[in-house]
Amino acid sequence: MAHSVTFDLRVLGLIGSPGAGGFTSQVVDAVLAGSRSAGASAFAYELCDGDQDGAAAQVQRADAIVFGSPTYRASHTALVASLLERLERRTPPERGGPLAGKAAAIVMTGASDCHFLATEKLRTTLSCFFAVQVLAPSLYVGQTNRQTDRALDEASRITAALHGKALVELSRAVRAGSALQSLAPIV
Repeated sequence: MAHSVTFDLRVLGLIGSPGAGGFTSQVVDAVLAGSRSAGASAFAYELCDGDQDGAAAQVQRADAIVFGSPTYRASHTALVASLLERLERRTPPERGGPLAGKAAAIVMTGASDCHFLATEKLRTTLSCFFAVQVLAPSLYVGQTNRQTDRALDEASRITAALHGKALVELSRAVRAGSALQSLAPIV
């Protein structure tokens, strides 16, 4: 009989919108709801409301991170970039590396469905520069996924919850695998 191992996982949803409570927050909240349904504790942190040191401390305590950002100029926001710039990597001379050996999901929103590849810049930064195991595919939610009241439509809410569940599965695999936790950034 197979024995199931469960972990107490903390999933952090970092929301990089310039204003709190917007559409990107709705999508990240739906991902976090999926993580909760898979047995993780999950909470959101709006980067526009908090200080960068507080966000960095939250990253350190989390087992998995959802990076949420609207798409501006075919990329993630300056709030997300600023946070990443202050996080150490697991390479000399830096000693920390709060992202290394963790799982992450990318959630981006935009006014046009044509910008879905903006997720790839963030994916590359996370996986190559920080040695994060990034859930594939990323989640991009465009204008067509909004209801007339600007709320997330039901199909997108279901997809976002699935991403949250998958992130928990990936995080459990990373935590159970010593090699996955030990990988370092490319250079």
